[in-house]
Order: sequence, then C-alpha cells, then structure tokens
Amino acid sequence: MKEFTNWTQLKKPIIGLAPMDGITDAAFREMVAKYSMPDVLFTEFVAVEGITHGVSSLFKCFQRHKTETPIIAQLFGFDLKAFYKATFIAAELRFDGIDINMGCPDNNIMKRGGGGALIGKPEHAKNIVKVVKEAVNDWYEGKTLENAQIAPKIIEWIKSKTSPLSQKRNKLPVTVKTRTGLDHEITQEWISQLLVVQPEAITLHGRTLLQMYKGLANWEEIGKAEALIHKTKTIFLGNGDIKTLDEARERAKTYKLDGVLIGRGTLGDPWFFSGKVATQKERFEAMREHSLLYLKYRPELKLYPMRKHLAWYCTGFEGSRAMRDRLMKVVDLTDLDNLLPK
Repeated sequence: MKEFTNWTQLKKPIIGLAPMDGITDAAFREMVAKYSMPDVLFTEFVAVEGITHGVSSLFKCFQRHKTETPIIAQLFGFDLKAFYKATFIAAELRFDGIDINMGCPDNNIMKRGGGGALIGKPEHAKNIVKVVKEAVNDWYEGKTLENAQIAPKIIEWIKSKTSPLSQKRNKLPVTVKTRTGLDHEITQEWISQLLVVQPEAITLHGRTLLQMYKGLANWEEIGKAEALIHKTKTIFLGNGDIKTLDEARERAKTYKLDGVLIGRGTLGDPWFFSGKVATQKERFEAMREHSLLYLKYRPELKLYPMRKHLAWYCTGFEGSRAMRDRLMKVVDLTDLDNLLPK
C-alpha cells in the first residue's frame, strides 16, 4: 500500500484487527499481517500516564514490525498533558494514527477516569480528542520531543527504535473506539457528542460497559450510530461478535458501515482475514512460529504470556483439550517442541 496518511485511503469495507490488551502485541500483529493482511492493525492499549512517566514495561506495546498494513497506536487514560506527550511518543515512533480508547470496561482503568468511564464525562472526552489533535499538529509542524518535555530516558529509547532515514512527518489521523453506554445504551447522545470534535473515525463496540463481553453485541445500536455519522465526514466501523470474514462483510453491508474491526474472532487464527481455514498441521507450525516471534521481541522473558495463544491455536481435533492442559505448563521452546507432533 502507498504511504498511509488518512483512513479514506483504505478500500471499503475496511476490515481490521481490533486492539486487545495483552494480545495485539508485535508478535501477534506480525503473524496476522503475514498470514492474512487485514486493512488496518492496532497496538495493545497503552496508558498515557504510565508511558509518559517512563514505565518501561509499557514500551513493549509500542514495538514495531515490518508490514505494509497501517498500524494505529491506541492510548487510554485521563490526564490531558499525558495524552499530549504520549501522542508525541507514538508519532515519533512512526505509527500511522492515534486511537483513543473510550470503551475499556476494566475497573482499574475506569476508577482512574479512563477507558469507558469517559462515556460519562463527555466534555473531558472531547477535550482529550482536541489535545491529541493539537499534539499531532504540533509534531507535524516540527516540534521536538525535547520541546514537548518528553523525559530524556524516553527520548533515548525512541531513538534506539527509529531510523534517522525515516524523518518525514505525516499528520496522523485521530480516531476513537468506544461503546454504546455505561449501564444502559445512550448511543445517539454519546456519538453526537464525539462528532462535535470530528475524529477521523469512530469504532463502536455494540455493548455497554456493564455488559463487558457478556451477552450479544447490539448491532441495531451500531445502526443507529451510523444514521448519525453518515451525514458527516467521520468514518464509522462496527465491532462485536464477528466470527468469520463473510460475517464481517455482511455486517458492514447490512448496517451501511465503512467497515468493521474483529477482536476475539481472530484468537488462534492469524488466517482470519484471508478466509482460510488452517489445517491442524498449520496450526502446530504457527504455534512455534508465533513463539519464536514472541521471543524475538521479548528475549528477556519465558513463554508464560504465550500460553493463552498456544491454547487458542489448539482446537478442533481429538485430544485437543488434554493438549491445551499441557500447553498451559509450557515455559520455553524445548517444552513446546516436546509437545508438538514431530
């Protein structure tokens, strides 16, 4: 694809990989991009207050991999100054856009005012979008990390991850991912508030925060939002309970959407966006390849965080349950190799 500068470049329906905490790291994104090429990828969501204070464990979320697919950095939090600085960090790392998480139902995040709690604070939510847009514009016009008061140790890390040959600055699109309400649906009221600050795209997950991931996503509410958004220049994507590529296309067509994002439907299935149904042999091979990639990006760690991915790959054959139990005890590649068929 040519250099990405805005979402209008993407062919409709846009079908992309949704951001998932602890899942859409560089290794998983690389697997998905290699085997099925979605239209857009998202990072894990990153706490703006944490990364701007130099919490080193968060830097892993902003690791990059080579791909032609646009990668959007997703941020969450509450503090406006931290959003400004975190946007600079993501821009300097040459991500292709900034997405603001206004839908995460995690209690710890919501207690600090971030994620889905912003649905109940529309004025502050709009101010976050404005500040992120301001940061994008300042960075685009040449403001330096030093002038943005980014901590020296963070600047040093950024420089270790970027090439001096990649100095061109694009004005990054600012987008929002959210839900239909807090404990009940207020889709039209809430989306109307967001449209005031004109994000380039909005992704709506068809559940309230109270539902978390339970029950069924309400696509009729997504349809109500589309009726508002189609009158604007904002691109609109739906999200929730999509299990196949054909279903993704059908949802986009039925609800007249610009596209959809798929999250849980891709777990253990990097082939999702190609429509391919992998053989068990291919799944076993992918387990090892994914593990190698994980260790490439996180060489200091064991395979503990990979266990969930290994279990997701291991399905659809006799004895899979017993094998999943054994996979949950894998520590390193030797353990994995001893379990995989020769």
